[in-house]
Amino acid sequence: MLLSDEVKPKPSGVRMRRIARTILAWRKESGQDQQEVANAVGWSNAKQSRIEGAKLPATPADVMTLALHFGRSVEEREALFRDAQTVGSARWLEQVSDDAFAADVREYVALEAEAAEVRIFKVDVMPGLFQTADYARAIEELIAKTDNGRSEDRVRARIQRQGRVQDGTTLRVRCVLTEAVLRIEVGGRATWLGQLRRIAELMDLPNVDIRVIKSTSGAYRAMGYPFSILGFAANEPDIGYVELLGTGIYLEQEAEIEPYADAFDELWETAEGSDESRDLLSEIIGAAE
Repeated sequence: MLLSDEVKPKPSGVRMRRIARTILAWRKESGQDQQEVANAVGWSNAKQSRIEGAKLPATPADVMTLALHFGRSVEEREALFRDAQTVGSARWLEQVSDDAFAADVREYVALEAEAAEVRIFKVDVMPGLFQTADYARAIEELIAKTDNGRSEDRVRARIQRQGRVQDGTTLRVRCVLTEAVLRIEVGGRATWLGQLRRIAELMDLPNVDIRVIKSTSGAYRAMGYPFSILGFAANEPDIGYVELLGTGIYLEQEAEIEPYADAFDELWETAEGSDESRDLLSEIIGAAE
């Protein structure tokens, strides 16, 4: 039975953005402007602009038309065609193989690059936005069964993400960490201490607020469920992301994201304040030195 207009899921913002970025890149590589492309494929400049701006879902037929116009490979055409076919699904569960994981990271990074704010909750590992290169490599050594040249790509991806945090203005970050994240000695004493000092530096940035839930605080909301919520400008809907072992889950429906947003608010209240969290971090560093 076909879904009625009232119950059809909203288009996937994640896939719309992916498709828009790809089509924009194709056009720029071709050296054509929007009007030239619109004239060649037989639709309006306004439609081309809305597709490239992720304001209008590109249909599978639109994608194929543009891919053929730009002379893209069969593999590129089919990959984007599949994305266009699933724009209207209610949830996107993307299975990520070892070989494709770097591409999945780049997709999340691309969304993060468009975000105005990110809320992060981590249980036992530092967020990628905060990781030092040594810490990231230590994590990769544990994750990668077979390297295939991807591990260093993922490390670079994590480090490249941090530019918008470090400039102190363009990305606001609110992060809740459990005390365990600070105390687990990832990569050995030197790597661990280097990571803790990095967190201390980030705490001084005006756009970063990192708070810690002390181990003595007892049970708390969302125990065992790390997640991120990306917020965008211009009243665009939030996108939630849950990174599991080999799987990336994007949450786009309001009903799916709301429990995570509520949980983050409670975690924020449960955690120590900014100054108290800074004091706890200094205490851990001092005891380890």
